[in-house]
Amino acid sequence: MSRREGSLEDPQADSSVSPLLHLEAKIQQTHSLARLLTKYAEQLLQEYECATCEMGKLRPQERGGGLSSQRMSRAAVAPPEAALTAASPQVQHQGDPFGLPGFSPPRPPVAGLSAPAPGHAGLPVPERLRLDAAALAVLPPLLDVVRRRQAELNPRAARLLRRLEDSARQARALGAAVEAVLGALGAETGGPRPEPAAAAAAIAAAATGGVFPAKVLGLRVCSLYLEWVSRTEADLGQLAPGGPA
Repeated sequence: MSRREGSLEDPQADSSVSPLLHLEAKIQQTHSLARLLTKYAEQLLQEYECATCEMGKLRPQERGGGLSSQRMSRAAVAPPEAALTAASPQVQHQGDPFGLPGFSPPRPPVAGLSAPAPGHAGLPVPERLRLDAAALAVLPPLLDVVRRRQAELNPRAARLLRRLEDSARQARALGAAVEAVLGALGAETGGPRPEPAAAAAAIAAAATGGVFPAKVLGLRVCSLYLEWVSRTEADLGQLAPGGPA
């Protein structure tokens, strides 16, 4: 048998193996990006909480401390109401009715974006990735709106403003990478999607309704960003080499 027979140098073998290796590499790279951005999203939520505390003239120790990364990670895969409740100690010290027995903090809807549905994890992976990509397409303009409002309310929070700007850019990059994975899988990325510009206009109008609503709405957007990036990481983990079957 010649040196080339039965080896990976066989052109037919190359034509079948190379695309598979390319797909695995693309999935792995995108999964690694999502894992990194999940950590950044946790930091953003913590930074936003501290800035909100500063705006409320309260130090973290005066309100029982901030959210730990472990608590934020649990909130990332929780339903929308649970996510906001888990991140709500800073708004419970803004005066009555916050902190009163039985009072629940506001859970403002975000136009064009909701948390991952309870049944998300049970969907086929391509469908999950399509939902992830759709959410990631809406998040950047929403984060931009939050950044502009925070620049008005808390102009000295340079690190928060920088994190918000970076997060919008990173959400775009992750969304494009997920779209590329879908294309490599041969899955269609079409279907009805929220219009990012319309969603941004709606949240911008809602954020001008007062200082407190703007703070709560910004918190909600940051929480949703963490939820969707974390969800994307988990969904890509189903496809990554060595992931669950």
